[in-house]
Amino acid sequence: MTIGLSFLLGLLAGSVSYFMLGLWWPLAVLLGLFAWLAFGLLDVKMDSTFTLLGGMLLVFCVSLSGMVLRANDQLSGLQYVDTQDVDGTEFRYPVPPLGQARYGEKIYKASGCVACHTQQVTHESVALDVKAMAGEKNLAAVQEAASRFYKLTGRKASGGAALGLPAGEWETIVTGANAADASKARNFLAAAGASVDVQVRFRGEDLMHNDLQNPEGRNWGRRRSVAQDYLFAEPPMLGSVRIGPDLANIGARYNRDMLMSVLLDPKTLKKDSKMPQHGFLFEQAEKDEQRQPTREAEALVDYLLSLKSANYPLPEAPVDQPFTSSMPKPATAPAEAADTAKPDEAGK
Repeated sequence: MTIGLSFLLGLLAGSVSYFMLGLWWPLAVLLGLFAWLAFGLLDVKMDSTFTLLGGMLLVFCVSLSGMVLRANDQLSGLQYVDTQDVDGTEFRYPVPPLGQARYGEKIYKASGCVACHTQQVTHESVALDVKAMAGEKNLAAVQEAASRFYKLTGRKASGGAALGLPAGEWETIVTGANAADASKARNFLAAAGASVDVQVRFRGEDLMHNDLQNPEGRNWGRRRSVAQDYLFAEPPMLGSVRIGPDLANIGARYNRDMLMSVLLDPKTLKKDSKMPQHGFLFEQAEKDEQRQPTREAEALVDYLLSLKSANYPLPEAPVDQPFTSSMPKPATAPAEAADTAKPDEAGK
């Protein structure tokens, strides 16, 4: 096989590994070089179906193995992060189950709760907002870039952009954009020298309700679930069937008394609840006496109260604020810096 043809095969192998299988790019490059050397310099013949299929299988297996190993390396490298609760108290997250919560996790599994409830707050879509800030020197260029973006996408100017983008202030260029339009706006504005800020808002039924930004939210979690939340879950009980509500943030939604009442009689919370009664977790009582929870019931409630993973902000999953990906502010030119210097500083 010629060097040129073998190079194309190596390029194909590397491209498939990186773009289709998601392999880490250095490994994809090495795989492409290996395929090039094997078919070119080592003169491996592709004159049979067996050799062709064998090569394809080798490329696939190596790529898949590299992808799995890379993902495993990323997940095994997860560590504690600093976060804060709703009162502003800072602590290290995630927190391992304490006290009886670890035993309650076993009761949770044994009682079949995992079959009807998930522990994963998801999102269905994202909306992107693009903001920009221009200086006095590049204000006209940024205004022109915003105008070209509106003409290209057919969008109307929003916020201060409709008034001409005042200099030195952050102004919203587009709200609720898809990824393609947000990318176009960012490219236009950045090329004109503006500081650009792209904010991502997650939307979905699991998340907090908002009349404008997330009208279908049912308040199951203040944010979406990420891998960091399951650092101490062995194994993570994500679940796949939602006969009942998601429990990833149940500890922040209900108190102990409410959870005990639901275990004893789910219809106290919802009249058409399909959840079975968990009377076996309570001691028998006389006619006029209230049934008392057993040690297992107390442990199960302790475990449920510990489930607050979707309540605390994380770098990759913020709460009550958009995820921000900001481009650095353009460097100030020497002439512009001299023009904006204070009189007393310039005279020193």
